[in-house]
Amino acid sequence: MKDRSLKRQEDFREVYQKGQLIFGKYLAVHLLPKDNSVTKVGISVSKKVGKAVIRNAVKRKLREIIRSLDHELPENCFIVIGCKANSSKASYWQLKEDLSRIIKGLEMT
Repeated sequence: MKDRSLKRQEDFREVYQKGQLIFGKYLAVHLLPKDNSVTKVGISVSKKVGKAVIRNAVKRKLREIIRSLDHELPENCFIVIGCKANSSKASYWQLKEDLSRIIKGLEMT
């Protein structure tokens, strides 16, 4: 699988300003449809979640969840997944269920 991560600060800013926002129990997802573009996903974990070790653990879980839910992600869009402060206490399965529920909600809107 080739790299489909959102990395540029300008892209994150554009998604935050123009994208749709949906909240879950542990995550907040911003979605911005982009014409003729491959779906790219960025992860944002603030210091409210915890120290670096905890933030990195949450990011590792989310990267693996994104890999497993790749087929469910909407086509042609930029997605930024933001973590709420309580995400550090969530298990892999709780985060996966939360993201899966949010993705299903994105498809309905």
